[in-house]
Amino acid sequence: MHAIEFLLTPIMWLMQHLVMLFQTATGSFGLAIIGLSIVVRLALTPIFRIAAKAEQKEQGVQAAMAPQIAEAKRTLKGREQFERIDEIYQAHGYHPIQSVSSLAPIALQIPFLLSALFLLTDLPPLQGKSFLFIENLGAPDGLLTLGGININLLPILLTAVAIFESSIRPEMTQATRVRFLIVAGVIAVLIYGLPAAVCLYWLTSNLWSLGSTTLKLRNKTAEAVG
Repeated sequence: MHAIEFLLTPIMWLMQHLVMLFQTATGSFGLAIIGLSIVVRLALTPIFRIAAKAEQKEQGVQAAMAPQIAEAKRTLKGREQFERIDEIYQAHGYHPIQSVSSLAPIALQIPFLLSALFLLTDLPPLQGKSFLFIENLGAPDGLLTLGGININLLPILLTAVAIFESSIRPEMTQATRVRFLIVAGVIAVLIYGLPAAVCLYWLTSNLWSLGSTTLKLRNKTAEAVG
């Protein structure tokens, strides 16, 4: 883990300077973290667009192959079925590994998410700093209390936002949604106990992504109606 942190030092250095710059401008570490998350999302936008186009292309190929694959599964068994499906894949220049393209946006965020994790987990100025309903950005939020048990609400919210976005993205197939849900569930478990600052950064990123997806859907609907 220390080796990974060392490799990410340049990104962490830049992030820290942005956080302090935004904090100086706004007087709030919470707003500084939100600003940092938005800047990172904007910087990654061109890469996300490339990933989205690749995903749409992969979905189109799968749709074109679907009738032939269904016929092969209906009429053939065993090795004959396998070889026939492989022929269909080759005819369309397709490989099953391409189906993971829907996870590309998550993979592209990993270096930045890890950098934010390493930075915001141990950034001394965050300790004891409050933001809105969050009492301490340097500790788990504990925003919800049930039966005397504190529940960290931010990790749950950011996971819910990500899952909701996946449900409204038309380019995602059922298989890719299932893979996304598995990844989102694993991430939710891993980040549950992290400081509120980290979760606020991630929640902002997910909300930005949801807003972008919603805007695209509205534009498409308006074009279709027009």
